[in-house]
Amino acid sequence: MKTFKYKVNASRDELVDLLSDNEKVNRYIKFSDKKGTPLMHVSSSGEKIKITCEFIGGPSKDNAFLDGTKLRGKIVEKDGFTEFRGIITTAPVFHLLLLLMFSFFIVMCIVKQGFNIVPLCLVIFDVFMYKDEFRKQGIIERYVYRAVKQINTSKADKGD
Repeated sequence: MKTFKYKVNASRDELVDLLSDNEKVNRYIKFSDKKGTPLMHVSSSGEKIKITCEFIGGPSKDNAFLDGTKLRGKIVEKDGFTEFRGIITTAPVFHLLLLLMFSFFIVMCIVKQGFNIVPLCLVIFDVFMYKDEFRKQGIIERYVYRAVKQINTSKADKGD
């Protein structure tokens, strides 16, 4: 889980338009990943925005198992600036259930006064199962950073 907060020198619509344009944001970035090229899907309504990441052109289909990796954020305009804040999560439903199950096993180990290898196996399973999905958090975070940086530098160059 990653959180962020940016202050942008542009309107809300300009920011959403730039975030929706994958080619413009990733113009000078080369992806040499075996999984494919990341493609961002942006949807917004009102102040809320949602961005999902999908790998395109890789050897296997990216199916975003159990809700995948998503950015859920809020874009608010005030005092001539736009504030963009949000949280990036990976499969929150699965990880909530995993946390509950892990907690139950730990409590049972304490109550029964014995060690159980199941909690350790669950954590190892989680890391291997979602390794690529966790990588998407950083990809989405860098994508948003590049978009914000492009808007701020273009506004500074124009003198706005």
